[in-house]
Amino acid sequence: MSILLRRAALALILPILVGAAACGSSVPVANPAPAPAKKPAPAKNQDPKPAPAPTPTPTPAPAKKLQSGILEEAPHLFLKPDGGVQARWIADGSLHSQQFAKGEAIVLKQWAHLLGPALQIEVPTTPKCKWDAPVKMLALSDVEGEYDSLLQFLTSNRVVDEKGHWAYGDGHLVGVGDMVDRGDQVTETLWLFYRLSLEAKAAGGHVHFILGNHEVMMMGGDVRYTHQKYFHAAQAFGITCEGLLGADTVIGRWLRSCNCIERVGDYLFVHAGLSPPVVRDALDYDGTNAKIRSVLGVRPETLTDVAIAQLSWGRAGPLWYRGYFPEHRMLFGPTPTNAQFEAILNACAAKHIVVGHTKVARVATMYEGGLIPIDVPWTDPANVRGLVVRDGKAGLVDIHGATFELK
Repeated sequence: MSILLRRAALALILPILVGAAACGSSVPVANPAPAPAKKPAPAKNQDPKPAPAPTPTPTPAPAKKLQSGILEEAPHLFLKPDGGVQARWIADGSLHSQQFAKGEAIVLKQWAHLLGPALQIEVPTTPKCKWDAPVKMLALSDVEGEYDSLLQFLTSNRVVDEKGHWAYGDGHLVGVGDMVDRGDQVTETLWLFYRLSLEAKAAGGHVHFILGNHEVMMMGGDVRYTHQKYFHAAQAFGITCEGLLGADTVIGRWLRSCNCIERVGDYLFVHAGLSPPVVRDALDYDGTNAKIRSVLGVRPETLTDVAIAQLSWGRAGPLWYRGYFPEHRMLFGPTPTNAQFEAILNACAAKHIVVGHTKVARVATMYEGGLIPIDVPWTDPANVRGLVVRDGKAGLVDIHGATFELK
């Protein structure tokens, strides 16, 4: 190429290169990326803590209006397979429900008078059968769903305070069976005993809930004496009537841990009584209680073990026996003689047997002070009596807290 041609080509290229450098569009320049910020090293021996997850607030399900006519039923707490609890209740003629997570306290403000402000569910354990004598003890029986009278009785006798909470310190409260059936406040009655059992334990006291034939009947599907209200409630909940005390409920599970016979100091508590065939050389407290607990919730017609069937459902069993009372000898056979009754006391290592089950016009001792029947009708508050033992001395108290001599 001639010198003239090279100069001409150079003259054409130079302006293009200069323009490109000035605009910077055709020859991009990469800027260096900023160095990443260093994360502070965690302190030694300290694991980074994740932020706590917010606690969900339980939300009640929408209420469902019922057609059965039932206006109110206290909560029933159903145990879920995941460890949670579903509460179901009826208020203003509508069905309500609310879910609670595993371990979460049950808070139902409208039912705090029954459950307390925050009920922490505990897995029940079987109580022991024999207890040392407490400084003070109050026993009652056969409330049969008369919750209002029960609460008044306990308040007047300072077992609970004006808000219905345990106020008996290290004292013992004994319910000698048949808190259920007949009345229309059975659920309230059971919740009161359940909650007081937790509060008493925390205060150093104790609540003895002795099973009666009606608890066993209702759990076993014999609901002949159950108030009609509970059939409507069960229908609303979508379960059978005995399902109200099912093993998958908080109350039903607790009842299945209770005893039918316990001795506190010199006093043996059993709902109906101990017949000579049941007590021979020595009463097997643990064995008898365990056998009856083994069939709770089982329909009697399905039992195959004859001995256990007789013990739990037979007339001579501790839940049914009326043989101490002459007016019942046609069904229960001859009444035990004084010597036979003394042999029963000796076999039980007790000085007194306290029973319910058989109605009496007034509380008075039998068998030279060895038998104390305390089943009086709670539908007649003026005649309600409870057995009180203070410092080893027994007496009676009424629904107003007045004291009487035990004769």
